[in-house]
Amino acid sequence: MLVLALWLFMPLGAQAQRPLLLAADTPNVSGTGALSLFQDGSGETDPGRILAEAPWQPLPGELGVGYTPDTLWLKLVVVRDKSAPAEWVLNLGNALVDDVELFRQAPGGGWERSRAGENLDRAAWPLDARNAAFPLILPAGEAVTLLIRITSRNAISSAVDVWQRDAFDSFSRREMLYYGLYFGCYLLLIVLHIFFWRMTKEAQSGWYLLYVALAITIQMLTAGIPQWIFRIPGSISDLVLACSICLALIVGTKFAVLQLELASVWPRFSTAFIGTVTLLGLLFMGLVLKVGYAEGVVPAQLLSLLLVVLMTGLSVYLLLRGHRPARFFLFAFGIYYVGIGISFLRNLSVFPSNVWTVNAASLGTLIHILAMSMRLHARYDLLRRQAAEAQERAMRAVRKLNEGLEEEVAVRTADLEHEIERRKLLENELRTALETERRIKEEQRSFVAMVSHEFRTPLAIINVTAQQIALNPGAPWDEVVGRCQNLRSTVRRMSDLVDNCLASDRMDMDMPVFSPRPCNLPELLGELVQEWPEGRIEADWQGVPEGFFCDPGLVKVALRNLLANADRHAPQDETVSLRATAGADGGVRVEICNGGSPIPAEEVPRLFLKYFRGRLSQHRPGAGLGLHLVRQIAEIHDGSVWLEHGGESDRIQFSFSMPVRGLASATP
Repeated sequence: MLVLALWLFMPLGAQAQRPLLLAADTPNVSGTGALSLFQDGSGETDPGRILAEAPWQPLPGELGVGYTPDTLWLKLVVVRDKSAPAEWVLNLGNALVDDVELFRQAPGGGWERSRAGENLDRAAWPLDARNAAFPLILPAGEAVTLLIRITSRNAISSAVDVWQRDAFDSFSRREMLYYGLYFGCYLLLIVLHIFFWRMTKEAQSGWYLLYVALAITIQMLTAGIPQWIFRIPGSISDLVLACSICLALIVGTKFAVLQLELASVWPRFSTAFIGTVTLLGLLFMGLVLKVGYAEGVVPAQLLSLLLVVLMTGLSVYLLLRGHRPARFFLFAFGIYYVGIGISFLRNLSVFPSNVWTVNAASLGTLIHILAMSMRLHARYDLLRRQAAEAQERAMRAVRKLNEGLEEEVAVRTADLEHEIERRKLLENELRTALETERRIKEEQRSFVAMVSHEFRTPLAIINVTAQQIALNPGAPWDEVVGRCQNLRSTVRRMSDLVDNCLASDRMDMDMPVFSPRPCNLPELLGELVQEWPEGRIEADWQGVPEGFFCDPGLVKVALRNLLANADRHAPQDETVSLRATAGADGGVRVEICNGGSPIPAEEVPRLFLKYFRGRLSQHRPGAGLGLHLVRQIAEIHDGSVWLEHGGESDRIQFSFSMPVRGLASATP
């Protein structure tokens, strides 16, 4: 079908040579149907001999002989109509011809010669044009024979046209504008994909950039634009073109395999396939560098045609098996393969050279590149969406995991806080127990020291007094009475000490025995005062209620200790003052004052501690329980005891207060 379509578009020129008529209304005339061809293997350069002796063969279409070492001669007879302008241009459509010579018979005999082509410096070309072009001044109505001698290491396929000079100049300008726009779009596409590749860092984008760069390089060199603009000699441009074709074979195969996703179906075959094509492409490039242009490019183009057939067959097979990438591959690469195949077959002279075969590769490549660009952007967008969805799923999983971890951490934290609280309680209990143990040990040491001193001394006094009475039975009565009074005083001292110890133990119990009942405070105070010598205690308790609720035994111990403490520290020639009053709220306040040395300020905070004895009490009898016991008794009565004055500026005064207690509060 492809061959049939191409032959349908072939121009139907005459089989015999005919003159080419140049009229005023035709800006350009194609040489198709008017050209004759002679393929000279000897390299003859004599145009007269060639014109006379060569076996000319008419060309039915455009020139197309492919790669050949022969010298080609074209004969063209032109006739200018009298109404047509005299200035014309002969133009060859192939920009890669190495050497082109135009011969024209001179009016006086001989031949006029003009030369162009890639082997010649472009400054020496007859016209500054992309292709080999020759200016003509033609006489009106006369037949002019033109001989064109062509040699090239590239494929020789070209159209031969004759243009009016003004039309040719205008066409050249438009052609360069079209080429500028065409290759400008390619360059813009490359720039955009460079940014796209730098942004995505994806392998397919990198291969696509290389793929497009080689494609545009091949098309620009084939069109002769870099050679024309930068004055690149043919030896260099042909070498670059040949190497680009070989590299394009490798890169195109790699990119096609990636687009077909062949590795996902046949991974080993895919690797071996790419490796084989790479080795062959490098081999062909070596042939170009070491042997010649055609020796490397021709097998590379033939291999390209083979790969087109192979990749097309693989994609059809995979499409039938349900491989989704094969569908797009057949569309995008199919168009490209058709265009490249037509171009290669035209270079090999399988297809004739005309407007369709000349531009088939460019059109196919453009459509292919645009389709691949849209494909890559769509693929990247799909990958981006898939990545976003995967990231969202990962974020949900992480959030769920974090919630689970937070719950677990909260549970563990609560357990840890509970354990910390339990350990704090245990620590407090242990600290309390240690403190209690320390206090008990301290109290035990103090108690032992107190007993060893306070009990030994009275017992020693009793023992000595009893010995004196026993050794002197006939002693005077006054002396005996004095010794008996000494015994009674010592026994009372021991009794008070025992009472204080028992009362202290009673108060230290977890549930101290507290028995409040109506008490006659005036009577209780009177009994206390009588325990001291007459005149030692100066008492005043007027207004004290008789039916006050309290524990009489404990109150008596507290007040006795306050009086005994005042008696020990007061000078013998001074009295101890006791004053009891009833408060406005019905409570009772007792104030006990005595003279003596002031209490040191540093000892005031420790006065009510158990077994504490100040510096002034070290040489006086006492157990260090009195004031401690007074405070406990006051607290159990919801009262208090405190040092009112320490003796610095006034007498020493302790105050003891108890609030009123009703029947409802008689039990602690």
